[in-house]
Amino acid sequence: MGAMRKQIFISVFALSALIISSSPLRADDRSITILFGPTTSEHAQQAAQSATSAARNWLGIPGASAEIRRPGVTEGQQLAKFMSAKDIEAALLDAARASSQVDLTGFLNALDKATYASARQSGMRVLLLILDNPMLTVEAENRLKQTVEFCRSNAIHVLVVDPSTPDSKDRGQALKPLATGTGGVLMGDPKTLDANLLIVAPITKAGSETDAAKPASVTALNPLHVRFIRTRTQWKASGIASDVGPAHGLLIVEMPFRSLQFNETGGAYVARARVTSMVKNADGKAIWQARKEVSAKGPEKRSEERRAGNLYLVREVQLPGGQYTVDGLVEDLVSNKSWTCSEPLKASANLPGFSVSDAMFVRPANDAQDKVESDVLINYEGKALTPLLEPSFRMDQPYELQIYFIIYPDLRGGPPQMSLEVLHDGRTVARTELAFNDRIRDTSRESQDVGAGALAKSGEQKSQFPYLATIRDATFSAGQYEARVTIRQDRNTVTRSLPFRVTASAQAQ
Repeated sequence: MGAMRKQIFISVFALSALIISSSPLRADDRSITILFGPTTSEHAQQAAQSATSAARNWLGIPGASAEIRRPGVTEGQQLAKFMSAKDIEAALLDAARASSQVDLTGFLNALDKATYASARQSGMRVLLLILDNPMLTVEAENRLKQTVEFCRSNAIHVLVVDPSTPDSKDRGQALKPLATGTGGVLMGDPKTLDANLLIVAPITKAGSETDAAKPASVTALNPLHVRFIRTRTQWKASGIASDVGPAHGLLIVEMPFRSLQFNETGGAYVARARVTSMVKNADGKAIWQARKEVSAKGPEKRSEERRAGNLYLVREVQLPGGQYTVDGLVEDLVSNKSWTCSEPLKASANLPGFSVSDAMFVRPANDAQDKVESDVLINYEGKALTPLLEPSFRMDQPYELQIYFIIYPDLRGGPPQMSLEVLHDGRTVARTELAFNDRIRDTSRESQDVGAGALAKSGEQKSQFPYLATIRDATFSAGQYEARVTIRQDRNTVTRSLPFRVTASAQAQ
């Protein structure tokens, strides 16, 4: 009888998934389904207050809807954007009380109904679970695995709030796979709910910016890479930037030394190349160009260290609005070989009053490894950094993932909230909160003009904040990955996504 019941449950689960997944989605809609599990009254009160604020902010987004589900109740309770904070909090506390004494089976049944209800919604879907960390049986773990697969197949992101152990590394371990397996978040402090909600489900219209990561290319096909890294966007008087500019940034040409021929004689090595970077307009005419002959030399015993590094030409460029292509050329003056590459200059629309530079992978500068010809120094807290345009790492040894970007916050807004995620096949495999420990506004200068265009010079109000996001001792299996940095200030959200590879061979940079 038990086996038959399990078979029926799985069949209904699969049938529901088939019916729901056939429904058309509208990308401009978003929904959140809220379900409480067993919690103490104190934890419920804390979570309800934060959930109330998050729900009201959520409902303020065009096309957004919110629903509360309760154990043993077929229909959900819709929350309307005209409801007061007091009414929303009362509804959430009532749902928490209804769920406080439910047993594990009752909660899992309610969870199934909540996932089905969420999957019937159009557009972006979020399921919010609030409960103290439960003790799971083997049967419950199996049911949760099915729930994870159902949520993944229906693009439902699950956020889990476990207020019972907010400062513990072991918080919510029973439900952690439900969050990490669906691109969601596990959190202990309910106060982080609002920020995490917009990180998981960012606004992709006015008030946000999202970059899409392209798969990392296979460097063996063409070792040469060129890229324009925007450091800031210059706004017109109307507060609207053109599609591709005006732009101010770094034009970077990168070439691995292992692709160049070394001349090794007399116990020394030398590599010589001519590097050219170029910007072409929509008609294919070169409007800007830089060229530099570069040589790298040293004792022959250090040649392998040099071969593990890269050759760079970095130039600061400012462009008016328009459509452009950036080109790179490297001529090996020892072997007489040459390589070329070209890439369209990508549009990047920032938000008025709040913007973020393009992000790039970096590593600490090493003069014995890399050779950088640059008219601008990339550094963080006084330490020089080297860019990595096509990063790859070895799977058999720990490494540091370091991503550099510059924040230009609204000087009258709150402190930025940030996170760094690593995704593989669309699934979050690592996530960390990023601390912003600086002050964006010098309150002693409140009476002075601190316009957003001001430079961070000595004695002046800072307007730009370089940041280095780091995951130490990273270890991932071989494959293609995406690093996603999300920066939020108040209601504005910017996302920067970067591809990287993990290899099983010694090809890593």
